[in-house]
Amino acid sequence: MKIGFYSSMHLDDKRNWSGTMYKMYEQISKLGHEIEWIPKLTLSSSEEKRYKNLENWYQKIFKRGYNQHINFYKARVIANKVDLYLKKQNFDVIFAPTAVNDFALVTTKTPIIYLNDANVGQLLNYYPYYSGFGWLSKKETMLIEKKMLQRATVNIFSSEWAADYAINHYGIQREKVKVLKFGANLNVPKNWQFNKHLDNEITFLFLAVDWIRKRGNLAYQTVKILKEKGYNVKMQIIGCNPHLEEEWVNIIPFLNKNNPDELLEIQNHLLNSHFLFVPTQADCTPIVFCEAAAYGLPVISTNTGGVSAHVENGKTGVLLPENASAKDYADAIEPLLMSRNEIEKMSVASREKYDKELNWEMWGKTMSNLLLNIKPS
Repeated sequence: MKIGFYSSMHLDDKRNWSGTMYKMYEQISKLGHEIEWIPKLTLSSSEEKRYKNLENWYQKIFKRGYNQHINFYKARVIANKVDLYLKKQNFDVIFAPTAVNDFALVTTKTPIIYLNDANVGQLLNYYPYYSGFGWLSKKETMLIEKKMLQRATVNIFSSEWAADYAINHYGIQREKVKVLKFGANLNVPKNWQFNKHLDNEITFLFLAVDWIRKRGNLAYQTVKILKEKGYNVKMQIIGCNPHLEEEWVNIIPFLNKNNPDELLEIQNHLLNSHFLFVPTQADCTPIVFCEAAAYGLPVISTNTGGVSAHVENGKTGVLLPENASAKDYADAIEPLLMSRNEIEKMSVASREKYDKELNWEMWGKTMSNLLLNIKPS
């Protein structure tokens, strides 16, 4: 089967979507299919100018923000270019991850597999960069997304949270919606066994770039409460620098996954920490939660977005409501510190969840079955 893979960056580039695009390309390649990169199509300078005039007109009238990524002007212009491009090709299937705006209005008869970690409709006023749009822009966004989901032969989401929204909010047929959970975008220990010391210092790892949205201060305040109660705990921060000076906080402002030595350092912290503590404010599919599971690391986070697809509260981690305070988190964590064999149970369950669900090999097997059931045009 010849598959056209639509992407803004080359398929070999491991930076694209935190490495997720590369991992999907890698798995589809292993299935033996011929894959050809379709570079993301863009507006010309004159088309971009017309769009800016439209955006300025909208903001002047409505005094509100306009979704510059998803709108009918760009959708129509790009769809025409996509159709023209595809007429010169001979693909059996198009794989278009996240390309909601670019394929919503295409007329090609080639089957399209659409993939995303959320519906954009779910992200309106949920993510900061999808907030502040006027009512007309929001309606436009959701109409385009609905057309994309209707147009696709199969719609793949990485969580039940996103899949259920497509079915219940947009009325997409259940048989057209599938859940394929993502895996870890780094090296995974093959024969993992729990061998951590639980009678010494317990390390809470905060691994994230965005201290604000991932609510690093909430994690910090929680660990501080536990420290003040006399527990031997430590916070390891990687990916940002909140300039904390406590002796029980260690900060590594940045580590590059594309640097082998720095990647190894990240992996060592995953291997040696006891919890991944990222009480995120908003998230769809945090890949770092899949990576934590691969290293048998229980996750402490928020029951928001698609998080519960990757963390089972009370089994592979702790999930609290979005309005939970540092005291609430400390109260939930304290029983684990008092009965530390529960930490080992959670660690083992986390790795088992990775082996059964949160790995790219499983993603590839499920994708293989989906491709077998698609009839080329």
